Formats: sequence, C-alpha cells, structure tokens
Amino acid sequence: MSVFDCRMIDVFPTSRDPMRSFVDKIMRIEKEDPEILSISVVHGFMVGDVPEMGTKLLVVTDNNPQKGAALARELGMELFSKRGTFMVPQIDEKEAVSRAMAAKAWPVVIADVWDNPGGGTAGDATVILEELLARRVENAAIGTIWDPIAVQICFAAGEGAEIPLRFGAKSAPGTGNPVDGMVKVIKLVKNAEMQFGESLAPFGDAAHIVLDGIDIILNSTRAQSFDPSLFSVMGIDPTKQKILVIKSTNHFFASFSKIAAEILYCSAGTPYPNNPATTRSNVDLPEPDSPTIATDSVAATSRITWRSAVSRSLPNVPRRTQKSLRRPVQRTAYAWSS
Repeated sequence: MSVFDCRMIDVFPTSRDPMRSFVDKIMRIEKEDPEILSISVVHGFMVGDVPEMGTKLLVVTDNNPQKGAALARELGMELFSKRGTFMVPQIDEKEAVSRAMAAKAWPVVIADVWDNPGGGTAGDATVILEELLARRVENAAIGTIWDPIAVQICFAAGEGAEIPLRFGAKSAPGTGNPVDGMVKVIKLVKNAEMQFGESLAPFGDAAHIVLDGIDIILNSTRAQSFDPSLFSVMGIDPTKQKILVIKSTNHFFASFSKIAAEILYCSAGTPYPNNPATTRSNVDLPEPDSPTIATDSVAATSRITWRSAVSRSLPNVPRRTQKSLRRPVQRTAYAWSS
C-alpha cells in the first residue's frame, strides 16, 4: 500500500465535476492496469479531532510499492491542484426558500448540507423550518429534526392528538431556535428505517407532525436523509410536496435526484464549521508563521507544507488537531509492502 498525504481539507461531492471525472479516472486505472488493485481517496471530515484528519490518496498494488507511491503522489498532486473547486455552490436559507417558492416544477429539494448527522452534527437545526414558517409556506415537508424527547411526548399523546410542543435546536448554538407550536400528531413509527442503496438505515422511533401546514418528521436516532422512503414510511408522499427539506451533504443525491425537479444546496446557520477559510472560533490562537518549504528529495515535488496555515484557515478545528497539523510534516508519499 502507498499513501500520499495531500495536506488539505475540502469537500468532495462525486455527483459533479471535477470530482466526478476524477473518480471515473481512478476507476478506469483500476480496470486497465492489472498491477493496480485499488485506488481510494480518503477525505475525512473538517472537524475530525485526530492527527491524521485530511485528504489522503491510497493505492494498493500487486507487490509494486514504488509504482504505487508514484501513482499516489501523481493523483494526490492532481487533487491538490484543484483544491477549492470541488464544493457545490451554496445559498442561504432566505434565498433557498425564495427560489423554492418561485419554482414552476416540484418537488424542490433543499439540502441542509451542514446540519448533516453523517458529518457529526445533531441534525436538529431549525433555521430553514423557521424561514418556511415565517414565509407561511405550506405543502412542504421536513425530514428530519432530531429530538428524542419530543418524539417521546408525541408517542405518549398518540396519533391524532393535538398538543403544544417545543422541538429542535437544542444541541448547540447556530442551529436556530427551538420551535413552539400547536402540532397535530399524524403518524408514529417504532424503529423507523429508510432505504440506503441495498440496505436499510434506521432513524429510530419517529413522529410525523404537522405545524402550520408543514409536515415535519421528528426522529430519535441521528441519521442523514438518504432516500425519499424516509418520507413515505412516515405517511408522506414526497412526490406530492412542493418543497422537501433534508439533512445531508451528498449521500442524498443518488436517490433524491430521481424525484427532484431542482436541488438547492443550502448553508443555513452554523451547526458545523462550514467554511474552513472563514469560520471563526473563540479560541485565541497565536499568529501563524510562514509556510515551510519542503526540500528533501522525497517531497521535492510537493514544494510546500502548509503546516502553519492551518491555524489561519482552520480556527474552528480542535486545538489538539491544530497542533498536530502545524508540525512540520511534509506532504510526501509513504510506501510499504502489503
């Protein structure tokens, strides 16, 4: 196996270029070169609190580590050269709701990309829901808002009950405000599951409630919105809704793109440090040094190790990870025999 550390952090949706073409390329290499057994892009998560967090290229060969190291470095530098171009353009909740309301074909899917439990958040943000309520939007469905306590209250009340309920936005700042209202409990499902490719993904005991004409799914097990069956299992026909709000960054695309007239990628609130170049934290960090030039023969092609740029561009990453990333580690290819 050969590993190349790209020394960068980014988001890599494979539903669009340039990442779609890059994945197609590595799959083609795997198919055409019998010595290359596997190529993987390991991108991690922006706030992963481990020293190894970041983008890596992993190449597995048939006992040819030199070839693997060279290919890992070549592909890694190609990926690095495209840094900052992968992420899907995003809009805020006001523009997303305005565009969805003005649409002429439905359903419009609004992806709440940063309140994504798959990336570590709670999945309880209410920012987009609050905007829908403020604009008096109806014929919209939210899937999901994580609130185990609210789910328990709905189960205690039973289907058909109308109750005052406070739900959502309890996990962290930047997720909106808890929503208060008189809701109707429509459907309750124990141990609810949705499709995820060939498998099933649980989202726990779940309650379908209606508030001011908006269908809302409350769940008790954190899960991103993988598939439209999330709605149908709770008694909501997703194809009959004008607006579907889901919690996912990219995994939703394969299934929701089949029913969506339009997909809007929305950056709503700050449940996650959604832009490592601009997101700020309350951590008082020292002034970063200049980047260090890598000069040894192994890393010569890499040129720059961005060790001290980390604290400038990633201030919201935990301090322990920042210290690790700021060490003078060169962006190089490591190879060993498998």
